Formats: sequence, C-alpha cells, structure tokens
Amino acid sequence: MAMTANLRPATDGDIERLLANPSEITRFLYGSAAESCERVDLHKAWHAIHFVLTGSRLGGEAPLNFLVAEGTPVGEVDVGYGPARVFTSEQVRQLASALILIAPDEIVGRVDLARFDAEGIYPGYWQSNGYDAKYVVDNYRNMRDLIARSAAQGLGLVLYIN
Repeated sequence: MAMTANLRPATDGDIERLLANPSEITRFLYGSAAESCERVDLHKAWHAIHFVLTGSRLGGEAPLNFLVAEGTPVGEVDVGYGPARVFTSEQVRQLASALILIAPDEIVGRVDLARFDAEGIYPGYWQSNGYDAKYVVDNYRNMRDLIARSAAQGLGLVLYIN
C-alpha cells in the first residue's frame, strides 16, 4: 500500500478541539463532512518535496522540514501511517513566508531522480517507475498554493499520511 501525504486546512479552533479530543481526528479527516473540504493530496511526491526543500532525507531546518519532522501530533490515533500532525495559523503563515521564496521553477532544478534513488527517497525506484520532475513540481505547486491560501485566510493545517 502506498503512503500519500495530505494537507487539509483547519481553523485554530478545530486544531485546539482535535488536540483536546484526539479521537475526533478520524471523523474530521474521513467523515462525510470531510468530503467537501479543501485538501491537497501530495501523492507519493511528499518525501521528494521534503528532500528538495531541505536537502535532507529526514531532517532539515524548520519550517521547511514540516512534511517529515514538524507539527504537533494529534494524540496517538493512527490515521493511516501514524498520527496526524497539526500546524497553527501562525505556523502556516511562517511556512507560507518561507515557501513563497521558492518558486516551482526553482524546484525543477533541485529534482535529481538518481539522487532520490541513492538517498532512499520514498517511494524509491524513481528512475525506473516513470516519475519525473514534473510530478514533483506539480505536487509542490499544489501544496504551496494551498498553504498560501490557508495563510491568507488565517487557517492552520492538518497533515496526515495514509
């Protein structure tokens, strides 16, 4: 089964409620009301996006390491591959400010499929599975746009891998 990362905007009130009542996260993410909510599915590109933003497989500097290492876990409720992580509206504003400096065209130059394979960037086999720079850049652009809209609207984010 594939691991795909997803981002869903949330109000700071939603985030506070989820942190206080982690058992509600499953309904928040997958319930019938969730179907009409905006979200971005990064597909299998999430780890490559992390790598091109940070130059690191699992580390990197905040806030650009948010896909792998930042955010507050929503309890211990497994929503696919571990707990969801939340980012407040302030954290999203900081992230948007950092991402606005990294244009999608710049990401193209950072994509190196051979290096992804050598570094063990998920899902692996980048060169032989037909992935390309466009796949990474398109997902980056969608993510960056959602984060910018969320920041402009004063929203936080829920990040989860399923």
